[in-house]
Amino acid sequence: MTQSRRLLTGLALGALMAVTACHRAPKNDQTATPAAPSAPVPLTFANSNADAEVSLTLPEAIKLYPELHARLFTEAQTTLTAFMDQAHKDRAQNSADGIEEPPYYHSIVWKIAAQTPRLVSVFSEEDDYQGGAHPNHTIQTLLWDKTAKTAIDTKRLFRPGADFKAIDAYLCHQVEAERSKRAGEPISQSGSGFACPKFAESRLVLIPAAGGGTAGAIDALYAPYDVGPYAEGPYEIRVPQTMLGDVLAPEFSDQFGGDPVKDQALSDPDAQ
Repeated sequence: MTQSRRLLTGLALGALMAVTACHRAPKNDQTATPAAPSAPVPLTFANSNADAEVSLTLPEAIKLYPELHARLFTEAQTTLTAFMDQAHKDRAQNSADGIEEPPYYHSIVWKIAAQTPRLVSVFSEEDDYQGGAHPNHTIQTLLWDKTAKTAIDTKRLFRPGADFKAIDAYLCHQVEAERSKRAGEPISQSGSGFACPKFAESRLVLIPAAGGGTAGAIDALYAPYDVGPYAEGPYEIRVPQTMLGDVLAPEFSDQFGGDPVKDQALSDPDAQ
């Protein structure tokens, strides 16, 4: 190949590379369409048909904790959707067996019990009817660590191996006192046919201090059948933070202090 032909070939190859480079997509294309923002998580969910009606309600303040908000909504939506599917199957079978019954229902209402600098304590009251003599009332509790952005077991609030004997005895006495008040006569826990509850095994929520910023107490929440017969309804027993000093884990002791507010977490059935 002559020198002139080599030169022409080199020029042609260079031109081809230049054209290819001009048509290559830039690495950082600023004109690319941005990803659509994710839809905000709702505070409510509801659905109904001939077999069932379901609903979910979350508090406005839950928006402050997006991960917790998303978890509660997603889990509840899954539960309620499955409830509707099962209601259709159950009522179809009952109808085939000649049993007529009202439509089923399931409602979930989440509330924030207390917030401290590190913790958010939430609980739900659930009512559902799936046939039978009466609806069911259940309670769920969840403790959220703001720093770790995850749920933690309430048992982490307490020292490993902590002695709860005094608190358990107080708890049982308070259940007996509340039962006796409702009945208008003294009734012991043993006389009710139900065992005394254990504080660390109970569904627990933090109760804010009157001055704000810390938790002034921990309330134990009991649904019907937990510590007494269905007719007695739910119980809420308060344990002031002044009784918890010996059992609180050092990691969380600074989240407690002050006198608790007077309001209770659970809804007052007499006010409804």
